[in-house]
Amino acid sequence: MNIKWKVMLTGIVFSTALLVTPTVEAAPSYSVKKGDTLTKIAKAHNTTIHQLKQWNKLTEDRIYIAQKLVVAPIKNTVTTTGISKVKAISVVEEKVKVPESAHFHTVAKGDNLTNIAKKYNVSIVSLKQWNNLNSDAIKVGQKLAIGTQAKKDQAVEAPTAANVEAEINFKQTADEVIEKQLSRELALPGTVSHQTEALYTHAIAIANGTIGTPYKYGGTTIEGFDCSGFVNFVFNSVGIQMDRKSSLMYFEQDTTKVAQPVPGDLVFFKNTFIPTISHMGIYLGNDEFIHAGSKGITISNVNEKYWSERFVAYKRLNNLK
Repeated sequence: MNIKWKVMLTGIVFSTALLVTPTVEAAPSYSVKKGDTLTKIAKAHNTTIHQLKQWNKLTEDRIYIAQKLVVAPIKNTVTTTGISKVKAISVVEEKVKVPESAHFHTVAKGDNLTNIAKKYNVSIVSLKQWNNLNSDAIKVGQKLAIGTQAKKDQAVEAPTAANVEAEINFKQTADEVIEKQLSRELALPGTVSHQTEALYTHAIAIANGTIGTPYKYGGTTIEGFDCSGFVNFVFNSVGIQMDRKSSLMYFEQDTTKVAQPVPGDLVFFKNTFIPTISHMGIYLGNDEFIHAGSKGITISNVNEKYWSERFVAYKRLNNLK
């Protein structure tokens, strides 16, 4: 059994076998605030969206409140044996046991839990259990244990009390932001105009016609959707103008809570892969909603345990009456 040291990084990482006399300083960072976009942050720090995404290993333009972003090139160095210098930002150092017999999969671009499960002839449920995943979200470069033996041998040190406290505080902050947003909104009535009702009816028909379309992170076409991309596609298809945004941005910028939802209104959820607003769908009535889930476009019920624990609100686009 080999023992390797793994350095978990927030920026660009170039790993080495042996580290000698490290001299690492904190990299310039920025905490995302309400209303921020990558474009706005890039301009404020005299850089480009491409560089921001590269430094922070972002595969899309989605960011969330309180997220820490590296906003400048990393100039500090670490001297190593065999390789002269390497640039890195050290966040947490963990001792990981990696037996040669253990089986892992490194997530590549285009991967999702569905195709990884098929590749290794295992279930998505098993993949999530082996890797302590609370959602279907995975990232390029992430290592997934395949099988119970790999899970058993991946003995990572327990998180520190400070890390746990920070996570709890972040969740509390996210909940406070959500509640503050809803408290500022005057609830819309549980009725809509005949014009909006007709648009909603058409939208639901289009949405139902896409059932079975696969999930695709960042997807906005019938080849594959993510949750906000699906809503964007359906509403734009019937003439309801929507810019492409994340669920969080739709929640904060484009919608108002409703006293009683009507079929066609939107439903929002939190804590599906980040503590704040992270999922949305289209309400169908009778507590059901249609959305882009891990199994593709499907219909779910808000009273199911998973969704009821993450439900936030029903809302309506501000340009609809």
